[in-house]
Amino acid sequence: MEVLVDSWPDFKTVISKPQSMEMVDDTDFYTNTYNIFTKDPENLRMMLENSNVINWNQLMMLESLQQYLDPVIMSIAKSKGLELEKQKRLLFVRDIHLGVYESSPKVNSEENSAPPTRSQLAARDEQSEFQCSPVSDAEAELVNAFWINTGHEASLKFTRQRIQHLPSLCMRDPGGRPISWCIMDQNSEIRMAYTLPEYQCRGLFTRLLVHFTTLLRLQWVDFPFYLITAQQNVQAQRAASKAGLLKAPNECVRWIYRQQRRAT
Repeated sequence: MEVLVDSWPDFKTVISKPQSMEMVDDTDFYTNTYNIFTKDPENLRMMLENSNVINWNQLMMLESLQQYLDPVIMSIAKSKGLELEKQKRLLFVRDIHLGVYESSPKVNSEENSAPPTRSQLAARDEQSEFQCSPVSDAEAELVNAFWINTGHEASLKFTRQRIQHLPSLCMRDPGGRPISWCIMDQNSEIRMAYTLPEYQCRGLFTRLLVHFTTLLRLQWVDFPFYLITAQQNVQAQRAASKAGLLKAPNECVRWIYRQQRRAT
């Protein structure tokens, strides 16, 4: 990754992105991702208008926790004849990165006090048959096939590189087939999460995410991993909460240029 600022040592704007040698495919908006923070939106505007920090000729994605940057981003894109797709997501982070320290993940007290139902007991017995292990490179096509952002060869390349170089975890059935998984990306986001349809609504992903975040905490005490979910994805939000992640006050905003066409 590269980190760029408007000036040094006193700076107002910070932009991180992959190194230029990684951003060679103009159609790969998965890799061509920029993370933006600024203390002054007009400073950001001047930096983006008067520099080559962002390659506006590539498909790409801009990310920020500052939703009020939308007018700046959109106006610059419009001036260049580009259409950006805006997405807002909920952000779940570790308690220590919100200034809150908790000894264990939050779990609903009613769930603890109420005796388990017959179906819950059966689900626990079933889950004990499943084993967790990292996702293998040979399983990249399976992960890519069910990833919501998939669409072309670039997504498979992105998926395979994340599996090869970054932490991942999947739950396997007794035959060794992955049935639920999640993978970390270059920004420490836990993503590409999915559970096969026939195993959904059984709490498998929650168990997997709890196990994954526990392993990450044990290996890197202060590691700032996080999870981003759609606002309507209540199941993922519950899983994040049970894994000890807290909803941040800021939403994550993404501006995506995914189609090579000009605005009319």
